[in-house]
Amino acid sequence: MSPVHCGLDFGTTNSSLAVFSGNTPQIIPIDEQNNNPSVLKSLLYLNPRQESAVGASAIKNYLSDLDTLPSVPLRLEETGRLIKTFGPSTASGVGPVVFVPEIIEVDDSGRGRLLQSLKSVLTNPSFTGTNIFGKFYSLEELLGILMQEIKSSAETHLGHTLDSVVLGRPVKYVGTGQNQTAIDRMVRIATSAGFKNIEFELEPIGAALNYGINIKNNQNILVFDFGGGTLDICVMKLPEKKILSVSGRGIGGDLLNSRIVQAKIAKYFGVYSQINHKVPFPSDYRLALTSWYRTSLLKNVKDLGMLKDLSIRSTDPEYVQNFCNLVEHDYAFDFFSTIDRLKVSLSTTDSADFNFHRSHLNLQQTITRNDFENSIINELDESKLCINEALSAAGLKSTDIDQVILTGGSSQTPVFRQLVDSIFTPDKIIASDYFTAVAAGLSIRAHQIFGS
Repeated sequence: MSPVHCGLDFGTTNSSLAVFSGNTPQIIPIDEQNNNPSVLKSLLYLNPRQESAVGASAIKNYLSDLDTLPSVPLRLEETGRLIKTFGPSTASGVGPVVFVPEIIEVDDSGRGRLLQSLKSVLTNPSFTGTNIFGKFYSLEELLGILMQEIKSSAETHLGHTLDSVVLGRPVKYVGTGQNQTAIDRMVRIATSAGFKNIEFELEPIGAALNYGINIKNNQNILVFDFGGGTLDICVMKLPEKKILSVSGRGIGGDLLNSRIVQAKIAKYFGVYSQINHKVPFPSDYRLALTSWYRTSLLKNVKDLGMLKDLSIRSTDPEYVQNFCNLVEHDYAFDFFSTIDRLKVSLSTTDSADFNFHRSHLNLQQTITRNDFENSIINELDESKLCINEALSAAGLKSTDIDQVILTGGSSQTPVFRQLVDSIFTPDKIIASDYFTAVAAGLSIRAHQIFGS
């Protein structure tokens, strides 16, 4: 009988899905357009016609828009509807109810919107959703579209429906809110995607289960799961699969990219300039330059107007104009993708050139591996604390660990591999499949929970 349950690693940067069949996990292709069809980049594209695409197709459609559709200034337009609000406060309290014309922003370029890292706001109850091309989408709707497409692709490959899922979750979700808020929202997202039975398992436990599926001898293992959004650690005793401890931090590859930008590139956008020779550049805009998605959200009439005003009053007007052009011409995704490729290059070379040459924006900077590693000292320290925390909670020393399992794309970063080597020994390190090991283990858990 074909399994109707699956394990889904619904990641901040990448997603993968597996089923348990024939006593072994089977990774299911979910993005035939990707170089690795087993992995779908967790990207959602929406265009003004409310048409959607995910993964590699989302990137293709978005970049095609940038190549073929010129950027035009945003404009404000009255919808003809009235919205309810309140007038100025009075001595007796809240002001009177008034109705004012509804005004929306219109993007006449026809370009679509690319969305990513939506999981990073799951813990924030104040973020309910966003307006895209005149339609309000809740956070659950947006992530539901992405998950439904993953589910549909897997079902097409399998030839039958998937009713039940074990969803991976980090030890600690990104953000300052509560894990339970994120879990409650993920249940609604999975339900809207069509799953009838939903359970959760910690992502590093999934990777541990995958490694331990055929292990018969006594071992203490530590999983170092370092992905795009979080670092998660699990200590497990095999073969009984006893969980000894877990630990986690909101550190991932996206954060490492932002550190490169802050240390070496942000200065070319004027964020360290002064305004009117008196006050620092606004911190909100400096923070927005930490990710392509935050940067892209600045493409609105208010923020673009503010940036252009800042460029006039800044001590580095040309640099702030670079910031304006980055936002106005939708270069943020391309810009941060270039940063990510540079980071990967620094895994095998001592230095790499950051070259970003587009209409209205030309940047060039040589960045060394030492530059990169110096910019992430805090993240390295936190990662070491995370490992030690897991060992302490398990009541073990580093010498008590028999094998260390690396998974997640960011675990390939040399300085983090060196950190793990320094705590344990290189002969104990095992590199699993960096992008699908968690999903494979989640499918094992799904088989245990839902049966064959």
